Amino acid sequence: MEFPVHNRAMHDDAKGPGTGCHCTDTAQAPCADGLSRYRAAVVKGCLPRATAPHCLVRLGLLTPPPDDPEVLVPVSPHVAETELLQPVRDLLDAQQERLRSIGSGFSPVHAIYRAARRESQDWLTLVEGADAVPALLEQAVRDCRTELMTTLPAPAPVPPGVTHRALYPHAARTHAARWRHIQDIERAGGHVRTLQQLTGRMILCDRTTAYLCDQDAGAVEIRHPTVVAHLAAVFDDAWDRAKPVAEPTAARHREPLIVDEARRAVMKLLVSGLTDDAIARRLGVSRRTVAAHVAAISRDLGSQSRAQLGYLIARADPDL
Repeated sequence: MEFPVHNRAMHDDAKGPGTGCHCTDTAQAPCADGLSRYRAAVVKGCLPRATAPHCLVRLGLLTPPPDDPEVLVPVSPHVAETELLQPVRDLLDAQQERLRSIGSGFSPVHAIYRAARRESQDWLTLVEGADAVPALLEQAVRDCRTELMTTLPAPAPVPPGVTHRALYPHAARTHAARWRHIQDIERAGGHVRTLQQLTGRMILCDRTTAYLCDQDAGAVEIRHPTVVAHLAAVFDDAWDRAKPVAEPTAARHREPLIVDEARRAVMKLLVSGLTDDAIARRLGVSRRTVAAHVAAISRDLGSQSRAQLGYLIARADPDL
């Protein structure tokens, strides 16, 4: 796209045969000789037309007065610059209007596309790639209109007017970074609850589209109404069983009941023979947290070894 430099017709009648400079017609600023002659014109009030640098005339910095065709008088740089830039501004305004028009025209196309995708048999899309998955999830959150349900941190700000419910594991209450994120959600008008164990990482938008995410395998976009309704029901059931978090302004603390639940979950998985790493992945906590629970359980039961600990747990609580 080429921008016009200036309305040259306004100054063509000011050109003289002896211009005194060698500027090209595409120069965007006066040359050194032009600057020097422009200063002289400002000081004296005019320049002889025959010796005026062509660049000053072309850029509108010199113009003929109505009463003397033999001289050129200086023009304020603000006036000349405004006159030069006005065609560029007009062209940019036209391009901006074209951008708005195209965006507005495509709005119903996007709506039809989304509706058709939901109605079509192509109800599942696998998305892979370190860049593609975050971009997909960010756009999904931005496109939400009524309700957002998440079991992982929302990848983009939730649009105004959208009800946001988020589920986290109990361990998030004692994890500094996650707790700050929970506070941010509640301050923004969202609602957060925690429960002992979350199954999978999921985002549901408006109960019409679901995204199942895996840190290594990518994400799956699901649009089938029956499948999405089932996943929404699973989320609703987990929500009903989960515990609301404290007010964002309240001091963060380890709630005894939640700590007991976390420890009981670790005990159950220990009896199943899982390692600390496997337990950490299952519960969505760090290996260090699991190790702390194991140490506390061993101390309480007087265990001297891992094998003995499993036996003592099973004997102490046969319901595990």
